[in-house]
Amino acid sequence: MKGIAHFVSGVAIATFFPEVVHGAVQNLAFGPVLGGIAGLLPDTLDFKFVRCFSRRDGEVDPAQMLDASGSPDPQAIAGQIVAAIEQAHRSDRPIHLQLHTVRLGADLWRQWSVTLDAPHNQVIVSLGPVVTTSGEPLTGSEIGSLEPGRAPSPVPILLTGDPEVRIDLFSGPTLAFQKVGEGVEVTFLPWHRRWTHSLFMVLLLGALGWLVAPVYGLVMALAVLTHIAEDQMGCMGSDLFFPLGRKRVPGLRWFSSGDPTANFLTVWIGLSVIGLNLDRFSQAPVLPVMPYLLGMIVAPTLLLLGVSQWTAWWRPRRAAKRAVFTSSMSVGEWLDETAEMDVES
Repeated sequence: MKGIAHFVSGVAIATFFPEVVHGAVQNLAFGPVLGGIAGLLPDTLDFKFVRCFSRRDGEVDPAQMLDASGSPDPQAIAGQIVAAIEQAHRSDRPIHLQLHTVRLGADLWRQWSVTLDAPHNQVIVSLGPVVTTSGEPLTGSEIGSLEPGRAPSPVPILLTGDPEVRIDLFSGPTLAFQKVGEGVEVTFLPWHRRWTHSLFMVLLLGALGWLVAPVYGLVMALAVLTHIAEDQMGCMGSDLFFPLGRKRVPGLRWFSSGDPTANFLTVWIGLSVIGLNLDRFSQAPVLPVMPYLLGMIVAPTLLLLGVSQWTAWWRPRRAAKRAVFTSSMSVGEWLDETAEMDVES
């Protein structure tokens, strides 16, 4: 989840406590904001502090690995990643590899991706389009003539998350390679979602909040627990049982952390809950609870999920229909082809 989603969720948790709401209204107390800060804190610690102390054993910088045309060489990049896998298989400790972005200007980046093809035991590197800082691709910026780089791995590749890693904006991600049995396990962002996303962190922040006021301890603990629960809906998972365990508990893989639908729904539901709780704990509540829940939470959630599913079904079909239409076809022939596709589906 994005930071704003975690922050809103934390504030929403705080508004379930009448004393927190009354204190915020009457005495300008900071209870709701404290819930938001606690909900945001695990990721803030990871990306602002833990990340800075993470180890890097090697780097992959596509801007320094160019082919004859001056473009990043996918084959050379894939070979360097496989070399890190081989090094990890010979080592008794994890090998951390930093993947750098390709910056082309103040607001332009060359997108590239690494696919860890475990079934075929190979690493595939592809160059994508040029994107802006907002993530929007520039039309016609793809390098269509350049084939992906493919490098076979001499040892089995063991995945713990998504097989594809996309690198485009700001600083790139880190991959950790560690020998497990006869293979090498690959971990995305090995410094992320460790002790900061554990039940230990829930107890720690709950205890710190309790020193201020018992209700604040409950708010902070529940806000962090909500953050962890939201992250568990994705792919990466979290190290829930630190320090007893040092491996992430796999997520449910319902959506990715950057999924716009999931983030929008989380923020929408959080704001709706905040509005309802503020009304419920006021001196003269005016909102009917059940109609409000149905109209502001249930109905929009079902509508957005339906639209999202329809879009996911429609876009590939639309792209396939466009691919049918070539310069050698007349409009009539293209309409016949797409009609046949509709009948077959």
